[in-house]
Amino acid sequence: HEYYALSYNEKYEVAEWVAYELKKSDLYKKNVHRTDDFRPDNKVRTGSATKADYKRSGYDRGHLAPAGDMAFSQRAMSETFYMSNMTPQEHTFNSGIWRELEETIRDWTKKFRHLYVVTGPVLTKKPKDYIGNNDVAVPSFFYKVLLDNSEPELKGIGFVMPHETLEDPIAAYAVSIDEVERLTGIDF
Repeated sequence: HEYYALSYNEKYEVAEWVAYELKKSDLYKKNVHRTDDFRPDNKVRTGSATKADYKRSGYDRGHLAPAGDMAFSQRAMSETFYMSNMTPQEHTFNSGIWRELEETIRDWTKKFRHLYVVTGPVLTKKPKDYIGNNDVAVPSFFYKVLLDNSEPELKGIGFVMPHETLEDPIAAYAVSIDEVERLTGIDF
């Protein structure tokens, strides 16, 4: 898509990763409202999950590239509502620590000016469940990998969170990027 890239995993009907750049300047351009125009992603040749897969499932349609990161443009916002950018998430996780991590990343972007963000479900662990006619996997864990590639101090961090109601602070789930690579099998 124009504002993020993804790798879709047909076996699980979710993206294995979604990657995008987050810029401080974009965070101050919040001039569009949340669209909630959830729809299949026609760029997924095999067909993405659908809204119907989530209906009465008990799970939220959890964004991998958050709508809040794309409020600088109507098109960017709308792109976050492709079903290929969604994963089933428990409401207490999605509206709890996951939202808190997303907000913290926006705060860090304001401080460091520019971050690269990669987010996804951990598909090397057995899913908690499957939902819908398309058998969309409900991940057991989620990860985020962040990179600040600007001088004078290049830095990165990873996070791995069990997909459940979590009470610990975000820092409790911080890990090295190498650890996220070992867990996911993805070379970031």
